[in-house]
Amino acid sequence: MKSKEYTLGFMLARASHTMATCLNKTLSREGIDLPHSQFVILRILSLKDNVSQQELADSAFKDTAAIKRTLDILEKKGLIERIPVTARKNSIRVTKAGQELMPKVMDCLEKAKKLYLQGISDAEYNMLINILERLYQNIK
Repeated sequence: MKSKEYTLGFMLARASHTMATCLNKTLSREGIDLPHSQFVILRILSLKDNVSQQELADSAFKDTAAIKRTLDILEKKGLIERIPVTARKNSIRVTKAGQELMPKVMDCLEKAKKLYLQGISDAEYNMLINILERLYQNIK
């Protein structure tokens, strides 16, 4: 089937899924147990520590229930910790183990990007990023 027969939404979802799968395989080959869904949350936390579950959900464009499940897994792996702020609210931050893992994970991300960006020039990449940002801003 030709790509012109697909909708933009389908093409974006297909590319996103394929990129996530590529990253998962790269991480797995390096012996890192961190699926894409967990990577996204750990990456957000590594850039902005001590955030609430709601802030994470907003940043990751996920519902809070999905974030809670991911946080539970990351906490069991010792990569994040929850610090009680109030009786009903926690602040989440990356542990030392999570901080030590991130450079390895980012190396894997770079390896995956080299695979899925083959044949795409810097100018094309920058244009795509700009177009995606404009799509987001138009809809937001």
